[in-house]
Amino acid sequence: MRDERLADGWDVNAGAWIQWTRRGLDSYSSHKVAFLPLIPPPGRLTVDVGAGEGRVSRELRARGHRVLAIDRSPTMTRSAATHPDVPVPAVVADAVSLPLPDAVADCAVAFMCLHDMDDVVPAIREVGRILVDGGRFVIAIAHPLSSAGRFDQDTTDENPPFVIRDSYTAPRHFTTVRTREDLSMTYHGIHRPLQTYTDALTAAGFVIEQLREHSAEDPTNKWSRIPSFLHLVCRSGAGTAVHVDV
Repeated sequence: MRDERLADGWDVNAGAWIQWTRRGLDSYSSHKVAFLPLIPPPGRLTVDVGAGEGRVSRELRARGHRVLAIDRSPTMTRSAATHPDVPVPAVVADAVSLPLPDAVADCAVAFMCLHDMDDVVPAIREVGRILVDGGRFVIAIAHPLSSAGRFDQDTTDENPPFVIRDSYTAPRHFTTVRTREDLSMTYHGIHRPLQTYTDALTAAGFVIEQLREHSAEDPTNKWSRIPSFLHLVCRSGAGTAVHVDV
């Protein structure tokens, strides 16, 4: 049994994450170009689940959405609510127990957080509870292929092979430390096969409308060969034929 929950690891590193994101040291600036257009037009309420320091919430608010940011980390939530330029309404809550009544939102977003949650199945079910019938749940996760393996670091090949040394199908926790400029950031996550997410979505009454794999556009970048991110657009309310746009 592990010593700490994933959420605890993220809360410990919240201060570093806030600096990391606000200095643009991750891939968000390019990633959002593919993700944000998948989000439907503003409705009565959009809930940003696992909102972190609020960057997606700020983007949505600029596009006219009435947004509520929710995150388990008090530090992250406070940072979202007190942003110097675009503060957003934000509350501290666990994704498995959202502080909202049934069928109150017409859109929910989970950007790069489901693979950082210990209890992803009940979290997805809880999102289904707060959405109206026909509401959209728009998701970005680390692509399960990318989290299953890594490019071989024991070769001098300029085009190294991507190697999965452990099981793709078995969930496993990982910790990744990245250093850029004068900052160090520790990522805590869990690799899960794609079926874990699709089964949880189906069980929660979602229909998958779009599934897109996002890779680096630069053909000289090795990550153009392996998708880094997976985007899903899901509709609440089963009973309609599934259409998958790959």
